[in-house]
Amino acid sequence: MAEPSLGLTVQDGKLMRNGSEFRAMGINYSSAWYDVLKDPETLEVAEGFRILKQDYGIPFIRFSAGPYAHTQWKLYVEDPEEYLRRFDVLVKHAEEQGIGLIPSLFWYVVTMPDLQGEPVSALGDPDSKCRAFMRQYIRDIVGRYKDSPAIWGWEVGNEWMLTADLPKLAHLPRNKIGSKEPRTAADKLLRPMLLDTYEDFYATVREMDPDRIIVTGDSIARPSAWHNRNEDKWGQGTREQWAEVFLADTPDCYEVASFHLYAEAEMSYFENKDLSIEDFVAEVVKISRSDNKVVWCGELGMPGSDEAAREMFIRMMRSVVQNEIALSAIWNFKPTGTFQADWDISPSNERAYMLDVVKVLNKGFSRGLETAE
Repeated sequence: MAEPSLGLTVQDGKLMRNGSEFRAMGINYSSAWYDVLKDPETLEVAEGFRILKQDYGIPFIRFSAGPYAHTQWKLYVEDPEEYLRRFDVLVKHAEEQGIGLIPSLFWYVVTMPDLQGEPVSALGDPDSKCRAFMRQYIRDIVGRYKDSPAIWGWEVGNEWMLTADLPKLAHLPRNKIGSKEPRTAADKLLRPMLLDTYEDFYATVREMDPDRIIVTGDSIARPSAWHNRNEDKWGQGTREQWAEVFLADTPDCYEVASFHLYAEAEMSYFENKDLSIEDFVAEVVKISRSDNKVVWCGELGMPGSDEAAREMFIRMMRSVVQNEIALSAIWNFKPTGTFQADWDISPSNERAYMLDVVKVLNKGFSRGLETAE
């Protein structure tokens, strides 16, 4: 009998784990790697993993698996073995606590070209220095951890497409960190540039990991995405126009479609100013499944803890349940200290109810959780 594949896989348009159809909600723990990179002796992350898995039954985390800013990559550039040794610490904690990891390797879209001293548009050039650097980092990380049971899947970055096709030159990325030099036309990102990077990422991961899911990490396409792309201007797209862009943002080689869900989704989409968040999620799921893609809602949530925030959060949870979204993760866990004050979820603050809601939700998901250990 063949050994079950590690992590999460897709078979016939269904998310699978250990040979069974799988469904689960996890949580973003964005600072986990930053904390270990800064101090590999810290036990906060191990305790955070224990809390999530043992106290709340949360089976996996999504996290930023590379430094945010180009100024923070010094250790990897100068001493990659020490950098990877510290990454070993993070993965070991996950293995010991029995929690899954979905690493997002290149969180901030401009970081790699900034690190290499190239314009941001170099992301679209397969022969650029930043793309070569990315391939090396992918091979280092995926090659090192492809046999770890802690790794459930791989992600490119965070919401890259939100930077693409913005009209004219009025919305270029903010200045390179530490520089007063303004961005130029060479820093404008277009969708084909990022799609080329996505396909390169997928192919590079697949060289070493033939099975685990690979996701883009994208959010919801802007309501004006079709007009941005085709007319270089703002304008409210129809459902058909929006679906065209949203589907195209996931290359054919990817088995999973990514989106993020926040309260803004209840604003004006599809020329409908009264579209509820429930109806919007149903449309996103329907569009994704029409392309035979598994749905990955990589971020969802609300800041604060007032009654309105709680109500919207519960509506989001219900949308996940009602639409049978296979994989999702709320934003954002921090066991101690502060990462984002209004968004931090910890067992000791007033947003802890969210952990309880996810615990109940996972218990209600009947498929696959019994094989998740």
